[in-house]
Amino acid sequence: MEDKGEINRWSSVEIKIILVPTDLRPESMIALRYALTLAKQFNANLTLLHVLQEPYSSDTEVEPSVEGSLDPEKGNEERALALLEEDLRSEYPNCRSCFRIGTPFEQIVHEAENLKASLIVMSSHSYGWLDRIVHGSAAEMILHSTPCPVLIVKEPAKAQRSELAETSGPK
Repeated sequence: MEDKGEINRWSSVEIKIILVPTDLRPESMIALRYALTLAKQFNANLTLLHVLQEPYSSDTEVEPSVEGSLDPEKGNEERALALLEEDLRSEYPNCRSCFRIGTPFEQIVHEAENLKASLIVMSSHSYGWLDRIVHGSAAEMILHSTPCPVLIVKEPAKAQRSELAETSGPK
């Protein structure tokens, strides 16, 4: 006889909220493809997260001229995230985006907790802060600090990408 308080080890997994951290580079879009597929399959909410990494820590004194230089970059990245969300909405309306400033690792964990995310889907490639998270000690911190599973999607190798482009091109 089965205890009703026990979780059936073969019961279905519910995925209600998917968080997709992105550094907005084309290489990070492969994770978004996986997340979109899963969101459609599970009818889940999809949240894009972009973190503008602070160029300094709170311990560093910042010249007034440097402080203002964040504004143009912030505006460009916010617009790029808004355009990505708009494009994604045409494919899947159940999505939104978040823009944060801070340390990517901390912001990803914080957002996952706030959203009560069911899953985080992030890409692995050799550029930007996302790569440092995936390949550095931050990846381990995210894996151990988030309240949900993390799917790390590896970018196909260059040879595979060119083969995919050839096979998926017009026929």
